Amino acid sequence: MIHHLLVPDLLEPPPAGMETADIPRFPVLERLLARADKKVAPGNLDTNLFRLFHLQEHAPAAAPLCWLADSGEEVCGWVLQAAPVYLRADRDQVLLFPLEEKQMDLQQAERFISAFNRHFAEDGLVLKAASPLRWYLFTQTPVCSGFADLSRVAGRSMASFLPQGKDERFWRSVINETQMLFFQQEENEARQAQGWLPVSGLWFSGAGMLPEKRPVAPAETAGEYCLLAGLKRYAASMDPDRSVMVIDALARAHRELDAENWLQEIRELERQLTTLVRTAEEIRLYPCQGTAYHWKSRMKYRLWRKVKSIKGKDF
Repeated sequence: MIHHLLVPDLLEPPPAGMETADIPRFPVLERLLARADKKVAPGNLDTNLFRLFHLQEHAPAAAPLCWLADSGEEVCGWVLQAAPVYLRADRDQVLLFPLEEKQMDLQQAERFISAFNRHFAEDGLVLKAASPLRWYLFTQTPVCSGFADLSRVAGRSMASFLPQGKDERFWRSVINETQMLFFQQEENEARQAQGWLPVSGLWFSGAGMLPEKRPVAPAETAGEYCLLAGLKRYAASMDPDRSVMVIDALARAHRELDAENWLQEIRELERQLTTLVRTAEEIRLYPCQGTAYHWKSRMKYRLWRKVKSIKGKDF
């Protein structure tokens, strides 16, 4: 069995607050990175997952599969992920930041959603929440624009990532109108009184419909990522020769600038790899940055390859 481990942001520097000198060595991870074959792979988590579920040739979309995972519903129309975000003016640009789960409850989310649905009723847009921060936008009109993943935009100027495509003017207007609409909501005053960031707008991504072709699920899966759960639920068959594990805690620690949690999670990855390399014939490790590390058990004898500290980030 081939064990596929998807670990976004694995090779990113630690969050601010941790000195490079304080990063310990991780011998199992470092040996695997040094001795494995380095291959080209997709540069983001979702595309890697689609490939591992045999959907790489069908341009699938994340939003309807994530909604399936969250709600159990197979939707016939178009779905987009609609993440509530905080926007901060910084000189001549507007920076976008995801909100933290602990700073939103479902009751508050529903009040923002009700305001959105009233405002955009004539456009045929319907916003729903599956959890405090997992919101979905439904439309029966085909979406003819591309949207950047929230992970790419986080902490950056949103101007460089606005929708591109045939109906980009419509979607950019929805983004702009939503900002003005949410700015007027009294709920934001209550949030700021609690010391929470206001909800400044929505960021759309993952637009599409459920794929006609059903995925092929790995024999084993692990991880709480919604797309992984949706693909597994939508699958029609199984591949007995592969397992897939998604470890997105490092990426979350980066988003939340949590150095302590980052260190804890990379230690947990080291523990999991220690077990795997003793028993597995083949491991494929994906940092989700355009490369993958293909390791086979015989490669542990590549003693001539120099093992480097992960803090060097030169793998």
